[in-house]
This record gives sequence, structure tokens and C-alpha cells, in this order.
Amino acid sequence: MAGTLTLRANGLRFAAHVVGEGPLLLLLHGFPDDADSLLPLAHALPGYRVVVPFLRGYGPSEVPRRRVATLRTLAADLTGWLDALGAEDAAVVGHDWGAAIGYAAAVFAPTRVRRLVALSVPPPAVLLPALRHHPRQLARSSYMLAFQLPGAEAAVRARDFAAIDALWRRWSPGFEPPPGRVAAVKRSLAGPGALATALGYYRGLLRSKDMLTLAQSPLPCPTLVLGGSRDGCMGPEVFTAVRPPGAAPYTVEILKDVGHFLPLEATDAVARRVLAFLAAP
Repeated sequence: MAGTLTLRANGLRFAAHVVGEGPLLLLLHGFPDDADSLLPLAHALPGYRVVVPFLRGYGPSEVPRRRVATLRTLAADLTGWLDALGAEDAAVVGHDWGAAIGYAAAVFAPTRVRRLVALSVPPPAVLLPALRHHPRQLARSSYMLAFQLPGAEAAVRARDFAAIDALWRRWSPGFEPPPGRVAAVKRSLAGPGALATALGYYRGLLRSKDMLTLAQSPLPCPTLVLGGSRDGCMGPEVFTAVRPPGAAPYTVEILKDVGHFLPLEATDAVARRVLAFLAAP
């Protein structure tokens, strides 16, 4: 079974894909990307009802009046989707910002996230110490500071969103996205307020203490973290810098010869690991 649905959560309307039948699995995209990039992975996860929302601000989901979103706000979107779906909890697979939302929901609403798979982003408890000890990662992450500056939205929009093309090339060197995929991502960010909302996720990091709270909080659910050996956004050395606090099972694996956009670059390899992780006792 495959189709679309509308979820009302946290005061907003969200568009979502739904694939398959079985226990609920939320599949969350990142930036600069959209839910359609996760459809190949959704179809490679049989035995689950995979719901793939477009995050707040990404067309065709609703653009909020308040452009800046904190991690607590984004986690509340996730719990709102569960409420709208009539689910007490779900397994969550998140890529990039989707991974960050998964970490936040697991900590701020621990009864709602059963298991978590995070793609291309390590937990805050790993990332923040790594930034101190790996200067190269500071350079990789400099775009986050650039997004705080006045004029950031205009800079990203310039020359038909050339910055988005550059990020895909830099973060996944040598990878050729499916025809039209990046153009579709640009369209999802082109509507009024959409790009400002997407950049508002980054601005929310500096306007709240949520990141520090997460960095000091144990992950309460079993967690699998997958990175790419050629990731130009989050270096592979960052994922193993330290082990986050907590007693819940925690596993990290770096996939060889792939970059940042794991759901598209290594769909089958990611799917195998997700299925094995979710089926493990």
C-alpha cells in the first residue's frame, strides 16, 4: 500500500507519504532535501507502515508564521504526528535534521520513540565535544553560522538556489542524484516563507538551550547511528569521538565510499541495517 495523507500536528498541516503496512515507522528527511528523497528507502522497508512527512515549512507542508523552530518545537511536531496517527509510539529513522529531531524526541518525549536510527548526524553528546577536538569539522559546519547572518535567505536563493547544488556536491562528492531530484528540492523550498523556515531550524539552535540539554542527556532508547566515509558535511571521525552517556544499546557504523545523502546513495545498505536493528531483541 502506498499513498499520501495529511497530518495535523502542533498547530500545522503536514503532508506525508505512507508506504506499506505493519508497525509504525516514521522516516524523516533533512536539509537541503525533502520527503521524496526517502521514498526509495521507504519502499525497501517491508513489514512496516512507513510514514514520511514533509517537515514544517517544506512544501507541500504548511509554513508556520514563526519561522524559527527550536528542537523542542520540532520534537513536538513528531509527537503530534503520532497523536494524529493514533499511535502511542513508533520507531524513527531520521536523516540529517530528521536525525536531530529523532534525538530531541527521544529525550524530550522518551515514551514516544521506541527505537531510533540516525543517519549522517551523531548525537549532540558526541557532536559538541567533537567540534572542540576536530577543527576540520568546525570548517565543515561553518554553513550553520552563515545561515544566522542577515541576507542568508537571499544568498541561498541566488542563481536558482546554486548554494543547494553546491551543498549536494560538497556533502556527497562524486554522487549523481536521480534526475530532477535536486530541482524538486528547490521547488519545495521556493514557496513563500519555506526557505526562511528551513533556515530557522539552524537559527533555533542558537536561540535556545535545547542542544546543550540534549548533549547532557542519555539516549533512552536503542539507537543505531550510520555515517558515510566520504561525508563532506559530517566527517566520519566525528561519529566515534566519544560515546554518549546512557545504558541503552548504542551502535555506530560508518558505511564505506558514500557521502552525506545515505538514503539515496546507499538505499539497500541502509535498509538492511535498519531492518536488522528493528528486528533485534
